[in-house]
Amino acid sequence: MRKVILKCTIVFAFIMGLFSFFNANTSFAASAGDFVIKPVAGDGTKVNTDGGFYLVNANPGENVQIKVGIFNTDKNERQFMVSANTAYTDASGNPAYNSSKVKDPNLKVQLRDTIQNNDQIITVGGNSDANATLNVTIPNQKYIGYIMGGINVTPYKEAAKGTVTENGTLIKNKFSYSIPIQMTQTGSATTDANYKISKVFPTIVPSPAEKEIGVSAVVMNTKNAFMPNLKSKAVITKYGNSKFKKTVTQDNQSVAPTSHYNYSVGWGKDRLQSGKYHIKLTYSGNGIKSWVIDKDFTITNAQADKFNNLAGFKPNYMWLWIILAILLLLLILGLGLYLGKRNNNNNSNNNNRLNSKSRRRRRR
Repeated sequence: MRKVILKCTIVFAFIMGLFSFFNANTSFAASAGDFVIKPVAGDGTKVNTDGGFYLVNANPGENVQIKVGIFNTDKNERQFMVSANTAYTDASGNPAYNSSKVKDPNLKVQLRDTIQNNDQIITVGGNSDANATLNVTIPNQKYIGYIMGGINVTPYKEAAKGTVTENGTLIKNKFSYSIPIQMTQTGSATTDANYKISKVFPTIVPSPAEKEIGVSAVVMNTKNAFMPNLKSKAVITKYGNSKFKKTVTQDNQSVAPTSHYNYSVGWGKDRLQSGKYHIKLTYSGNGIKSWVIDKDFTITNAQADKFNNLAGFKPNYMWLWIILAILLLLLILGLGLYLGKRNNNNNSNNNNRLNSKSRRRRRR
């Protein structure tokens, strides 16, 4: 009997413009999770939903309301949890909103902290819709640019729905949908994204292949700015080895404001070698601007051995064989010199004895 594997797949519709076909008078569309959400216009000019997400602009300390429409396409009455979280950047290089605890050394103001009635439960009848309202207070703390987050709507206390694949594996899905929020203070200046690499470390990188070895660069956006749909290219070279080069390109990179993530570069089928390396990472977007960031990093012998073992590489004893071969060669050379010197000494002693005997014969 095949082993049943439980997987929880959380679907996030966070890409800007995904809900752009919604407005206050449009109808809801069907969805795989038996419910859909849309931003609802309100609070005059303070909350703009024209782009399919929330663009909030108000004075520091001012209270505004954000409304989200929920349509339950199931025939039964259901409950939904509505919450807002601070944006972070996931492993794919895109904003995510599914964590209530976000940490970043440059993040001073968290969007989740601006919501007064977060994590509220709303009941929606079968084949009906309802609006949930979140009360938001614009931070008194001055900041440049904007902070970012998302409103999440998740079925409350519902078991995940399961489907069986062709190979008999059970996959259970629990759907959650999100709508992004960008919050600015009236009169606040804009700012440009600032990317940098804080460190690079060896790791097992996400890959279709099992346990592919590589490195991850911690990429940081240190400003309250956001550039969507960036293309990226990472190139890693090694000092002292002109033939070594690892290149990775990715599309649709959208690093959230004041956040960081791990940009992974796989080594393919190659072993990890110790030494000094250099990574050059380029972000570009629609020909508007590009960012080039780079950093030197070192892989130690201990790190190379550790991750090569984790990736399934057998220990490399070539260095030991080389040392043994050198020692054997030195032993042979030393033995040869010793034997040669001993033969020379023996020949010299024999010649001396012969000369001595010859001199004694002449005297007689």
